[in-house]
Amino acid sequence: MKKFKRITAASLAMVMCLSSFAYAASGDRYLSLGADLSSSQKETVLKLLGVSNIDDCNVSYVTNAEEHQYLDGHVSSAAIGTNALSSVLIEENSSDDINVCIYNINYCTEGMYKNALATAGVKGADVVVAGPYEISGTAALVGTIKLYEKMTGEDVSDDVIDGSVEELTTTGDIGEEVGDKSAVEEVIASVKEDLADNPDMSASEIEESIKEAADKAGISLSQDNINKIRDMLQKLQDLDIDWSNVKNQSASILKDIRNALDTDEARGFFAKIVDWVKSFF
Repeated sequence: MKKFKRITAASLAMVMCLSSFAYAASGDRYLSLGADLSSSQKETVLKLLGVSNIDDCNVSYVTNAEEHQYLDGHVSSAAIGTNALSSVLIEENSSDDINVCIYNINYCTEGMYKNALATAGVKGADVVVAGPYEISGTAALVGTIKLYEKMTGEDVSDDVIDGSVEELTTTGDIGEEVGDKSAVEEVIASVKEDLADNPDMSASEIEESIKEAADKAGISLSQDNINKIRDMLQKLQDLDIDWSNVKNQSASILKDIRNALDTDEARGFFAKIVDWVKSFF
């Protein structure tokens, strides 16, 4: 019975995610598959991505060599592995928003993808990332950017992709260390907003912005982690980035995080009421 409930919950989440995208989608579907997926793994991934007919999509593949090309130096070779499995579906939407859903991804969060994709210049896109089983999902960022280039005809430089990958992995590593990836997403999105308003911020100004954002997010960052975030953001300063898009997407990310917190607080409040009522019986 418990297994049935878990499957049902996962299926319901997938339907809700894909249904919410359906209202915004206005373009073709672009699909990137891990080149090393077995037939059964591909079938699993396609179901998670909501693809019933692969011929309806513009299809490309991400190889393990490409994973190493962009991820070496940011992710250990052992973590990258020898098989390319991460798969992505992307569709253009009628807004400038980046919407992300993930399945079987245990390292990257939706907010992490949004932050990194905004840095890469992505906008107006619905993105679904899936693995055949629990995997990190870092390689999916490369697949998404490749698909976005194909969808828009706009090139994303290797330097910008490298910066996006570093942002993703820095967020993930520090998030795992402090035990709250969402809070680290919030910190980075907040400081990126500040950088969008003042791209010439000094190192000390960036560091102060990080500390203020961490305080608002309710987390304590070590000086080493502050330095890592500062150094990563300074690299972004030197890249040809659409800071207007970064600001818009950062504002959207912060709104999502705060809405989620409000929802959690509301659930906690009602749970207390239920417990209080139960105490009478």
